[in-house]
Amino acid sequence: MNNIKNEKIVNFSLCFIYAFLIVFFIAHLPIAFVSVLATLSVWNFVIAFRNTKKPNAWLANILAGSSLVVMIYSVGMSDTVILFVAMLLLSSIFKLLQAKTKKHYHIIITLTFFSLSSAYLFNQSIITTLVISGLFILNFAVLGLLESKHNLKMVSKQSSKLFLMALPLAIFLLLFLPKIPAFWQLPGPKLAKTGLSEQVDPFDIAKLSNSDELVFRATFNQQAPSSPYYWRAIVHDEFNGNAWLMSDYLKYNNQSNNSSSVTNNTQKLANYTIIAEPATQKWLYGLAYSMSNSKNVNNSLLGVLRKKNYQAKSLQYNVSSFDFESTALEPFEKKRYTYLAHKQNSQASELANGLMQHVNSDRDFYNALLQYFVEKEFKYTLTPSPMSGDNTIDQFLFENKRGFCGHYASAAAYIFRDAGIPARVVSGYLGGELNQDNNTLTVRQYDAHAWVEVYLENEGWVIFDATAVVAPERLNGSLSQNDELNDEFKSNLDFGLVRLSNFAAINWLRLEIENLDYKWSSWVLGFDDEKQSDFLKSFFGSKNSWLVPLMVLLIAGFSFAGYFVYLNWPQKSKTKPPPIVKEYLDILRWAQKNKVIAPEHLTPNQQLEYISQKKPEVGLLIIEFSQLFNQVRYAKTPFTKERKTQAKDLIKLIKSTNKRKI
Repeated sequence: MNNIKNEKIVNFSLCFIYAFLIVFFIAHLPIAFVSVLATLSVWNFVIAFRNTKKPNAWLANILAGSSLVVMIYSVGMSDTVILFVAMLLLSSIFKLLQAKTKKHYHIIITLTFFSLSSAYLFNQSIITTLVISGLFILNFAVLGLLESKHNLKMVSKQSSKLFLMALPLAIFLLLFLPKIPAFWQLPGPKLAKTGLSEQVDPFDIAKLSNSDELVFRATFNQQAPSSPYYWRAIVHDEFNGNAWLMSDYLKYNNQSNNSSSVTNNTQKLANYTIIAEPATQKWLYGLAYSMSNSKNVNNSLLGVLRKKNYQAKSLQYNVSSFDFESTALEPFEKKRYTYLAHKQNSQASELANGLMQHVNSDRDFYNALLQYFVEKEFKYTLTPSPMSGDNTIDQFLFENKRGFCGHYASAAAYIFRDAGIPARVVSGYLGGELNQDNNTLTVRQYDAHAWVEVYLENEGWVIFDATAVVAPERLNGSLSQNDELNDEFKSNLDFGLVRLSNFAAINWLRLEIENLDYKWSSWVLGFDDEKQSDFLKSFFGSKNSWLVPLMVLLIAGFSFAGYFVYLNWPQKSKTKPPPIVKEYLDILRWAQKNKVIAPEHLTPNQQLEYISQKKPEVGLLIIEFSQLFNQVRYAKTPFTKERKTQAKDLIKLIKSTNKRKI
């Protein structure tokens, strides 16, 4: 232990790093295992603070075995990435608890680099990058402390300097280094995110209003189409009596990589770019009938988009949206979209039959059902009353009359099918919050929505959404911007900046962070091989591709050569002034500033006496400093911390007294 320099600050710094990592991984690790990590980190801190002995090998092994049992029981063995991260954190913190030699600390610091890097498996946002970069700098500084007598501040400056010097090279490599697939990589973590599912249960989709988790951002290439924005994700065509499901037919017989459903007569609505956040599901988002030419996206016959492969990072893709064609349904399609296997909601069936008797067309039935929701004074709520049994649609329509979007969509689709009109439930997101700085719509989990697509004769598929008449404000913008539901929305929402957006300063900060994170996602995380190819063509032209590797080699060579010259460039040795001389020169500079210049041929004591005579208001203070100067310079009295403080205090008094005099 005696050969380890700065041992106490090294322990404090490593505890600080792992405290940040534990906070970061709270959302991804079980709370029981997080508690174990937190307890071990606090124990490490207490040992360093009190300078007590570390646990012996027997106690450490017993604790390690117990913690391993907790880890396996709580984390499990199914998700290999989470298990890997948990083992890495546990082993690093335990190693710190037992570290006694310089070699031990070298191992811990190396493991810490891996622990910090593992954070990028779960989040690559600009905030995460800045925090982790700061912790990287601190970890490099800790490595320097093991071999240096300097303090943490000085080695942190050196570490920051090296980091900033490497930054231009990193940007250069991002722009010019060929983006080839990794030879080996971990599978993506199963991110524990809330979100849509293939089953629309009215109560489950209502729970999403509690989450402000980012889902995707959309930027329109030209003028945005008129709202509302119905972002389609999943089509549900089966009703099991309580919820709407996606049938196996749609799952496995719906793939299409061509534009056969889009003709010359189809009206294009918009072109836009979406950056979707990492998620375990494969569905993506688009308006109306959507198509994408991005290489990682599959198109479908229903106009919804899917990922080709799961990706543990954000996905940027281009979308073109079109109106639905009004072509006639095939007989088997009409049969599928009017089929009801479970018809326990007798009152809803009676309502469908009653409306049919008073209308002459599908469009009239559509309007009559909308009017029914208006006349019966239904309410839109984020906290619907629980319902159970086989007739939940009847309970909603004739008893509660309060519900979230899923309740209205489920009931309306049932009524349309019972009346023989093809209908399907669609789940996705509605609206989004527009950021004026970058003209980008931000869509979060609380914007989750369900609606009905109804097939009307001579019109094709059209949207039926009872929200339009029950809560018309919901169709404009985001749920967070709905004044009528503001109190209920904020009280349900998990803690975050969105919940505090009523305060103008916090809301401004939130929008600025989102704007910065969008640019980071678009320009850095979204800089894939396609964007790199376009950039290089604009830089070198399409016929001079051979210049790219040449430029990479030349700049890399010059960079390393420049760094070598910098390290070996002779530097002027900085001589440290003798004790109290710096303070003495400070008084001379003060005197010159006040137009008192002592003759150069005088000794230091004579110069101080000369200044005291010219400035009698501070004469006693200068004489007192002169006595302290004689003690340190001539009597060889040690210039201790107390004497140094005394000298600085005298100088402050001299300067302040002179100002008061003025």
